[in-house]
Parts: sequence; structure tokens; C-alpha cells
Amino acid sequence: MKKALRTTVAVTSLALLLSGCGGITLPSFGSTPAAGTGEHFVYEGHDFGPSRNEEYKKGVIDGCKTAEGIYTKSHKDFQSSEHYRTGWENGRLQCGKSASSKS
Repeated sequence: MKKALRTTVAVTSLALLLSGCGGITLPSFGSTPAAGTGEHFVYEGHDFGPSRNEEYKKGVIDGCKTAEGIYTKSHKDFQSSEHYRTGWENGRLQCGKSASSKS
């Protein structure tokens, strides 16, 4: 049991460390369209991938606003929707990169 917990903590830590590096593909939720199909969700000049649902898009928009200095988060959605939570985190990270480069 302790070994499994240590392994989980190590894998999670590694994932967090790598998520800030370029070239890392973030997981997508829902079905993945065949190559060449599906509209990509682009917000503030960042491509968040194809076939994103409305919860994810709302999370991205709120996360980007937060990265730009206007804290915006639906705590209810963040707790209950994996799509919103992932979108918010991805939006905050991606839009935060462009906000820090403008400084």
C-alpha cells in the first residue's frame, strides 16, 4: 500500500514538473476526431485542440481571465466538472505564458 502511494506521488510530481515544458501534450476529454476533422478551439491566440465541449471552453476562458489578473473561477464547476477544471488549468497556464512574456 505504501509503495503504491509513493509511486502515485512520484508519477504525479513528475507530471506536474513536465507540464511546464514545451512539447507536452495535455490530455483531451471526449472523443478524438479523425485527422483533419473537428474545429479547434482557439482563444486569445492559443489553440486548445479539437472537439472541446462547452464546459472545457468556459474553463479556458475563466482560466485566461485569471492569468490576466482578473480572478475568475466557478468553484462549483471546478469541483464538479473535470472538463471545466482541466480547461481552467490549461487556460491559466497557456494564457499565463503570454501574459508573462508581455512583461
